[in-house]
Amino acid sequence: MIRFHLKGNGAIPMNLNWWKPTQREWVPILMDDHPAFWKRGVDPTTQKPWARLTPVYAKWKQQHFPGEQILRRTGAMLDASYIYTKGDEFLVKTTPYGAYNQFGTSKMAARPWMGVPDISLKQIVPIAWKNILSRKR
Repeated sequence: MIRFHLKGNGAIPMNLNWWKPTQREWVPILMDDHPAFWKRGVDPTTQKPWARLTPVYAKWKQQHFPGEQILRRTGAMLDASYIYTKGDEFLVKTTPYGAYNQFGTSKMAARPWMGVPDISLKQIVPIAWKNILSRKR
């Protein structure tokens, strides 16, 4: 969660319509920052390596895709994904198996590939402040 704290004893002119332009500016930053984490096989939010495949799923994968890192080889899941906004939410549209990787299944450990990494936070917080403090009303 991102929290904003304002200090001061005077009135600060604020743009109360800051959210929509902020959302539009955040989406490309979040999409641009994720491929590096995907390539390294780490959770973008925690920077922890993805969980190893369960033995059952590893065996299935070896039978169907021997010796391949299929998701990294094709890039289809990441290339077909995009972030969009709906109301106050950021949503990810991706391939049907994107959710399986993000949250896991009974046979596959979660391997989170979407989130808000620190590198993105360093860019998106100033954008929010820029839009909040803009003179546009």
